[in-house]
Amino acid sequence: MTQLLQQQAVLPLLVEVEPRMCGQPVVDLTAGCSFGCIYCPFADRSARRVGTLRPTVRDMPAILRQPAPPTVFFSASSDAFAPQAAPHTHAVLERWLPQGTIVGIVTKGIVPDRTLDLLADYRAQIEGVSVGLSSLDERRNRIVEPGVPPAAERLASISRLAARGLPVVLRMDPLFPDLDDEPAALTALIAEGERCGAWAIVAGYVFAWGRYLRRLRREPLLADACRYMTERAPMAGGIGWGVPLARKLGLYRWLAEVTRAHGLYFQTCGCKDLRLHDNGGLFPTRCCENPFFTRPLPLVTGRSAAMSQSRDRAGGAG
Repeated sequence: MTQLLQQQAVLPLLVEVEPRMCGQPVVDLTAGCSFGCIYCPFADRSARRVGTLRPTVRDMPAILRQPAPPTVFFSASSDAFAPQAAPHTHAVLERWLPQGTIVGIVTKGIVPDRTLDLLADYRAQIEGVSVGLSSLDERRNRIVEPGVPPAAERLASISRLAARGLPVVLRMDPLFPDLDDEPAALTALIAEGERCGAWAIVAGYVFAWGRYLRRLRREPLLADACRYMTERAPMAGGIGWGVPLARKLGLYRWLAEVTRAHGLYFQTCGCKDLRLHDNGGLFPTRCCENPFFTRPLPLVTGRSAAMSQSRDRAGGAG
């Protein structure tokens, strides 16, 4: 850990409040992301903002100069378990978890065993780990998410998280219209999530704007899907193009029913279309939060105290 923390980088490591992640404090260990997901505008924007052409690790010693946050989400504009980020993510967790930080994670990467063990040691402070997988079609995945591990490895990661008693979610996001939202394919994916031990499903349609929408349209596999992205939707922090609201509501209602039939919980992200919050209570719209987890408000010092307090207030979640 000490060696990692002493590495010098030019970019500060910041904990920032991010509207796109349900208004939660977030941290990105890298500017840019080696997974290269064709639909993701945020990794590219974070890299362009600081003028780097490849994923760059942020200033790790900065965590020694700031207090551990009460709660944090990994990550908004990168992936905490992309190859460049994974060892540094472990170092940050190793420092913050003993100080009582409540952690949420979303990743398309593979969580290393030593980090799984660390998370399990503090499972009462882990709000949830979401593993992203929108399709079992590996040809599609190699084009859309060229640097991401295969579907089978991500499903195995869900199993390894669940085996350690961690709250793990299958995150089917983004879904491309007509490419990913065929009922039989989604039902099969939900069944795989259930088999591997996920307790919940999160799903959401793709959105894009500007240069990022043009990039999607240039990819032959996605050209037809982009023809359905005809409606401007109000998002947390801006406006994005996506499928019409009626199509979103129809799919999410159906997914909520199918998910319940599998004994799982369903959520979508209202931050990606603020109109979804007014859905008549058919499904929750805060996908970055575990509704069965209560966050302790005061910061606790010490492993045993943190775990004891979190367990008491979480009511056994996790």
